[in-house]
Amino acid sequence: MTKPAKRTQKDKIGIYIKRQAWLLFILIIAAWMIDISWLHSQLIIAKSTAIGALLSFITQAVFAFFVFWYTGYRARRHIVSQLYRGQMAKWLLSVFGFALIFITVQPLSAPALFIGFMVMQISHSWMLWHIR
Repeated sequence: MTKPAKRTQKDKIGIYIKRQAWLLFILIIAAWMIDISWLHSQLIIAKSTAIGALLSFITQAVFAFFVFWYTGYRARRHIVSQLYRGQMAKWLLSVFGFALIFITVQPLSAPALFIGFMVMQISHSWMLWHIR
């Protein structure tokens, strides 16, 4: 026998987005404290880490907005198309966001920027794994 489809977990996604916002805040504070106490880089590392993490958070939130625009069985085709649109919007925002950051933000630490971005990506994947 087949199992019935699960109801949408839109409320859980909202909770995890809020948790990821807290993780973003904690990451910014930790980078700031490490930069002040050990690195003494005039907050370049903290600023770069915060910008990378914020870019990742924004792209994930936009993706979630697209995916959960429609719900229900009758909207299944719309949901699939929104999934593709959301992924494309996420990639475009990431590419243009990195380009804009590298063009406009000076001085910048590229490794710290990518570390902040990757920490948020990993946390997002970890949180999605827990939703199942």
